[in-house]
Amino acid sequence: MKSFGNFSLICEKLNKTHDEDSQSKLWNYFIANSKNTKVRDLILDGEIEKAEEEIKKEVEKAKGDSKHPLNFKNAGDEEFAKATGRQSSDEEPYNNFLDDSVSGLIALAGQKKLRSAVEKGLPTRVTGSGQENLSKKYKSVGATDKTPKGDVEVYDPDNPKYRVGISMKKGVGAQLASAEGGELKGMYSVAARNYVKRFHSDKSKEERKKIEKEIMNDVERVSAINRLQKTSGEAPEPDKQKGKLRDSGQGILDKLHDKYPQLTRSVSQVATSGKGKFETGKGTAGVVLTGKNKDKEATASASELQRSERPRNAKPKGSGRPGNVKIDYKPLMNSKGQEVKRQHAATFRQNNPDDPAVVHNKKSDALKQMQARAAQQQQQPEPQQKTEPTPAPTPEPQAQEKPVDTRPPSEKKKEKKQEPVTMEQE
Repeated sequence: MKSFGNFSLICEKLNKTHDEDSQSKLWNYFIANSKNTKVRDLILDGEIEKAEEEIKKEVEKAKGDSKHPLNFKNAGDEEFAKATGRQSSDEEPYNNFLDDSVSGLIALAGQKKLRSAVEKGLPTRVTGSGQENLSKKYKSVGATDKTPKGDVEVYDPDNPKYRVGISMKKGVGAQLASAEGGELKGMYSVAARNYVKRFHSDKSKEERKKIEKEIMNDVERVSAINRLQKTSGEAPEPDKQKGKLRDSGQGILDKLHDKYPQLTRSVSQVATSGKGKFETGKGTAGVVLTGKNKDKEATASASELQRSERPRNAKPKGSGRPGNVKIDYKPLMNSKGQEVKRQHAATFRQNNPDDPAVVHNKKSDALKQMQARAAQQQQQPEPQQKTEPTPAPTPEPQAQEKPVDTRPPSEKKKEKKQEPVTMEQE
């Protein structure tokens, strides 16, 4: 756990004032700060709203205190554009990023994968501009992009093997991938292998290889078509020609994913987490953070839960570049704090099954279920015999008739068959 004095070292190399820089700063100040654990303790106790109030109060205080570590004046020069350096006009966007990152911090702190990191007070660092070694599978098909999937990562200074990458998205319009050439083939090569292993494990080795080969042949065709978009500028109507090539590639992708529907899920997973792309676990993203957007608070979810999206073939992103295949990002938006509270409650119940509050809630839930079943039974229509007209009761109670009845058993049996069943007899 890092001390407050080492806070500036924890925030290492924040290049430009972006949301990932602010997110890392807030985490390190409120979670990895051993000199002030108030916010962290509130989060661990499940007091999410109080923790959020405390963070907002401290951030507001920092804006007016030039000595505060989060104040604009104490941001490192490397956080700003090298050409112009720190400008007074940067202060407002700097503070806005801090405000928006409060919601992100609350969302991250409630993510199950980061629970132990919160408990230990582990720090974070920005990693999006770094590079990681690619796996043999990726390199074998010509992939060269070494950019990590995580923009920020939680790490343990005392355990180099521990890390959790965080992929930060702004919501609508963001992409999980925008793959050209080698990157496209690398992504599908890993996805195809995972898909065949999971959904065709009952087939022979030869059959599985045949499916993988079919998938990669189609992807190679799409890649070749997208390369033609790079040279279509020589055509009489280049934009129109690019559109036709894009649509042609899209048709191949659609047929492929129609034939193997679950392949979409596998591709989306590789695009989200980067598992299988890198030589080691470094560079992958275990958590996806959707930043605050207007009235919608930030949410954090495990990368495995990321919603799937059909690949979309697109025109080149710039002149002299080939077409690319995009995997659009579908955010999982929740109402403020609900996901965080749910995760904290579930974790607490799991770790403290004998706690009086947990036991009480279990009993309360059981009672509610019983009441719900009873209400449901009351709403159900009564059996047919209960809806039949009931004959008028005899003057004397039925209980008095039985002791004095001296008729032969044959007559009693005959009368029983003819007499209708009454509500009282039931």
